[in-house]
Amino acid sequence: MTHPDSGDGRPADQPLDDLDLDLLAGIREVFEAIDPMPPDLPERIRVSLALRDGEMEFELARLADEELSAAGARGAEQSRTITFDSDSLTVMIRIDPNEDGTVRVDGWLAPPGRREVEIKTAGDPLLVRADAQGRFAFGQVPRGTAQLIVRPAGSEPGGGGASVVTPALIL
Repeated sequence: MTHPDSGDGRPADQPLDDLDLDLLAGIREVFEAIDPMPPDLPERIRVSLALRDGEMEFELARLADEELSAAGARGAEQSRTITFDSDSLTVMIRIDPNEDGTVRVDGWLAPPGRREVEIKTAGDPLLVRADAQGRFAFGQVPRGTAQLIVRPAGSEPGGGGASVVTPALIL
């Protein structure tokens, strides 16, 4: 009985040999050079898995708008304003650099109301409460991948509904 040919005279069902491993290593090097893995991919995966494990019912917000503007006298530092939309809530945040390398995140919710707002990062999650006008702020957030989760505040007026989760963003 003959075995199917792999194209180079060797049977196709044989284990990989040194030539195969060298070819695969060369292919890997080409892909790493022309399309490298984003350096923050492992961090984004951790944030997504943490969200999946912690939140069962949520509404996903979509990126609606992002705008850059000068933050002050230093030309290299920029402020970003990002708006996320879902069926029940709009979340607008402004991200400003801090001198210590972290960022300040100021946010507004529409419709306004008291809600819990969490920002998940590669480190510990941070939690604040939006006021009655829907305003919230995180004073020092580490740079990197982050994701906002806005939860109903329970018995507060307008506090019902599902949690709203934004896509991951880079701070």
